Amino acid sequence: MARKQVQVTPSVRDPALVPEALVEGGAILNDLEVRGVVAEAETRLKVRRQGGYAAVDLWLALLLFFAWQGQEGFKTFWRRVQPHVQGQAGLAGRRRLPSPSALSRGLSAMEPERVREATSWLLTEAPELDAVLRHPSVLSWDAHGAGWHLFELDPTVTTLRHRALPVGEDLPEAQRRSEGTGVQGFSGRKRGDIQFRRTDVQHAGAGLWVHAHLHRGNGDGVVDFGLGLDAIVTLLDRLGHPRERALVRMDGEHGSVPYFTACRERGLPFVTRLNRSKLYEDPEVLDRLRRATWHLVPDSRSGPVRSAADLGVLVLRPDAKTRRPNGEPYAPLALRVVASIFPQEGKARCGRLLDGWQVELYAVDLPADAWPAPEAVALYHGRASQENRLAQEDRELGLDRILSYHLPGQEFATLVGLFLLNYQTARGFELEPPPEVRPTASLRQPRVDERVPPSWPRDPVVTKQLNTLDWSSLLARRPGWGWDIAAGRLRCPDGRDLVLTTVRPQVPGRETARIIFCRPKGGCEDCAVRDGCFQAVRPLAPKHAEFTVPSTVADALRERLHLVRGHVEPVQALHLGPLEEAAGPRATVPPLFLPAEARHRFREVFNEATLRVEVELPPPAPPRPRLVANDAAQRQHRRQTWAERGARNRLPEKALVRVEVTGHPDLEHLFRMPRPLRETSSA
Repeated sequence: MARKQVQVTPSVRDPALVPEALVEGGAILNDLEVRGVVAEAETRLKVRRQGGYAAVDLWLALLLFFAWQGQEGFKTFWRRVQPHVQGQAGLAGRRRLPSPSALSRGLSAMEPERVREATSWLLTEAPELDAVLRHPSVLSWDAHGAGWHLFELDPTVTTLRHRALPVGEDLPEAQRRSEGTGVQGFSGRKRGDIQFRRTDVQHAGAGLWVHAHLHRGNGDGVVDFGLGLDAIVTLLDRLGHPRERALVRMDGEHGSVPYFTACRERGLPFVTRLNRSKLYEDPEVLDRLRRATWHLVPDSRSGPVRSAADLGVLVLRPDAKTRRPNGEPYAPLALRVVASIFPQEGKARCGRLLDGWQVELYAVDLPADAWPAPEAVALYHGRASQENRLAQEDRELGLDRILSYHLPGQEFATLVGLFLLNYQTARGFELEPPPEVRPTASLRQPRVDERVPPSWPRDPVVTKQLNTLDWSSLLARRPGWGWDIAAGRLRCPDGRDLVLTTVRPQVPGRETARIIFCRPKGGCEDCAVRDGCFQAVRPLAPKHAEFTVPSTVADALRERLHLVRGHVEPVQALHLGPLEEAAGPRATVPPLFLPAEARHRFREVFNEATLRVEVELPPPAPPRPRLVANDAAQRQHRRQTWAERGARNRLPEKALVRVEVTGHPDLEHLFRMPRPLRETSSA
């Protein structure tokens, strides 16, 4: 066996040399101080505490924690970085950063109103995103070549599991830290005992987070939704972009009148699924489906090949029980309705399965000439990328971790993580800005879907009623005949379909009635077994079959046929208005910007980078007399202003921060010479 010789030489690490995992965080803190963001945060971010750290210090500590990109908690992070905290704080112009216990106390003092009044500034102004948001590569381009800002509004749920707590007379009363964090609610695919909900708004083209806030349980519906829309309006007004060319893409959860009204009142167009199950059985909707010309939907070839068509303008009336938060009723809304279809076996995951095709209806509050039906459907299903981005944030920052069981504190921590994602994207864009070139659109070439069978779909209500019959008994004397339950079709021995055409009047005193199925006129003309099947001398005569069924089924079928054929007026008539607008000449173009690549470009700067920071504080001032106040305010124990609270932990004017940086040339962009209190050298 080979011999091994080991020699260990103890050495003392340079205490000013920042660990590699903290170099990016230090560069970010330095850059924010140079840009004046830290100074503005002193008054923008607020936590109501008479002593202790201000909200700006909590923000900087969390920012450094998320930039560290570890998967452990804040306590583990602190143990590893504690010797370097003073240097990191000095890069941001602060004396020190809060420890885990101080951070916990600070987050527990957060108030939702204080957090939310700073949300827009923290996510959209402080990271300086305007250059990204004004770039043509982040816009969606319609059929006329006009650019649209596309926003995702999609809540997510975080669930918490509860361990079993022992109880007994000798034990104190059980109390969980998460009692104020969440409550029970519908968690979908996630499983947990309690949950809280995060309402997110993200710019789909730029991948930038515009808004986020937390709420216990399932949230507060339209109120949460309105907060997200208000954030979009604030951003659009600041950018000077017209609201009528900003689109909100929403989950089907928001496919009802209250959410549509909230968008309309703010002048924001939208697209989402339409949650009206009765529409799939409405005679006029079925008639529009039969008469529609179906065009293939542009897709990525990763899912079903859909077709789409405009059904018209529908007046949606709210349910009588649906009220605004103040108790007032909602007014009816006229909305464009678009349908998509594709062949499907089994049950429909969304929408309704009609005659072998899955049908989905969408509320599309967009001009039909700018966004034709196929492009509108493709636009909606592009929201699948949102799930990938939510997974990305968890991989990069671990935002699913609980940093505070006080929900406003957890909300503040979440916003800091989203701020970091926005900041990294914006700085990566700055380091390598793409050319200001609008994407080139090809001519729009709609393609008709030849797969759709004629006279599709048949009436689903009639099919459902017919499936309740005992067809094995009804066809006992008709060998070779069959009833296809899945398709709802009667077939003769030659495999040809017969359709219900007539329900005979019920004879008084009988509990049964006769129903008649027929082939279309001429449908049996080319049948090889025609002569042996029935005797008919009339040309184009079709086969028909008659059955005796219970009168309850016959009455329901008769009523439905009269309604479909217009012999009776429906209880509440549905009117689909016409929609005849010529589509624009161009193919629509989705956003082409790559936000993840922008973040990668930013992080590449820190490969093999080194950072050395020294903070030199001036000698302390001589102590003042203990028994005499500095001024009247101190003697009266007055509350400090927000600015005074933020300035408590600021470095004194005569402090000196020495920074030595080596690595990528682009580091100079992040370590520019700020104020006289810092000396910077780079190599």
